[in-house]
Amino acid sequence: MSAKQESEAKRAAGRKRELEAKLRKIFEYMRLERHQGNWGMDIDHWDWVPGVGVISLLEYGTATDKEEVTDYLLHWVSRNKQKAEGVRVINSLAPYALFPELYRLTGDPWFLSRAQEVAAWMLDTAPRTREGALEHTVTEAVEFPEQVWADTVYMAVLFLARLAGLTGDRELAAAAVQQTLLHLRLLQDRGTGLLFHGWNSRAGSHMSAARWARANAWVLLAVPEIVAGTGTLTAVPQELYSRYRRLASALRQAQGAGGLWHTVLDQPDYYEETSASAGIACGFLKAVKSGLLEDAYLESAEAALMAILPLISEDGEVQGVSGGTPVMPSITAYNTIERYPALYGQGLVMQLLTEALNLGQMHQEHSEQSEETGSLDDEGRKAGG
Repeated sequence: MSAKQESEAKRAAGRKRELEAKLRKIFEYMRLERHQGNWGMDIDHWDWVPGVGVISLLEYGTATDKEEVTDYLLHWVSRNKQKAEGVRVINSLAPYALFPELYRLTGDPWFLSRAQEVAAWMLDTAPRTREGALEHTVTEAVEFPEQVWADTVYMAVLFLARLAGLTGDRELAAAAVQQTLLHLRLLQDRGTGLLFHGWNSRAGSHMSAARWARANAWVLLAVPEIVAGTGTLTAVPQELYSRYRRLASALRQAQGAGGLWHTVLDQPDYYEETSASAGIACGFLKAVKSGLLEDAYLESAEAALMAILPLISEDGEVQGVSGGTPVMPSITAYNTIERYPALYGQGLVMQLLTEALNLGQMHQEHSEQSEETGSLDDEGRKAGG
């Protein structure tokens, strides 16, 4: 190992210790009892907000082999599973993404049977638009008939892909790929490659036509895992890969100079938003690791990481997170959304930090590969005269 590589390795080890400490604080903050009754931070209910939180805790716990975290999730399901017995909607499916891994860990058949029951509802009963996309439904007393939201890919399709990967069910795998591609087709802006927040099938429009950052983050983050979970079970069309790479390229171009993304991606005077930035950066890391994107995206992810670390307070609260956001009536309305701590913000930052634990190693491997390639090129040039 060269002196440069040794220095980089020491710096990476120091960064890893810092990330581990911050991850611990975020975890502790997420489970504080004082959050009870707080819509954004109360982890003891069954919806997308705690759902993203517990999905993130599972990634943290399994990546770091922390039984304390996985034990907490098992207790969380036990405490809250009765709250899932109401009307099924897309947003309330997010917590089920835990079930395939919890089944692997425990062997408890209840996790598998419950997951299969929910998946059957998605395939056979869940409302769809005229294009066949899952209609985005929510737990609140409001309906969005024949509307397609980017959020659905993370809140529901990710679960289908995970269950398919567990069981080898080709029908589930094909449905997950189909829904992912449908959402990309309906939401991707032909001009920029970015995603619109939503599509109204009845009106044939993208409504306010906002290229909302967190909508883009949900899809960018989910696709690498959806492809990994389904690719051995069903054909993944080249169109899905090309659309995903176009989205990633557009997002890299939209990144702010300070490393974060604005809450509406093409509005540089709008506020920068933490949860979307963390989700996009984590998506870059996952996609590079899986081979969907080239190593150049590591630099964008690291710039976002450096900008997000100061936004984690001493007690583990993630700052700069925008509140729950339906498809707004106008683009300007997105800039009025209040910012406050929320489990999805905690969770997306936790996922980024978890994925970044090995960022130093990824950089080192890339550096070694580059040096090796350069050495081979030199030898080739010498041999060629």
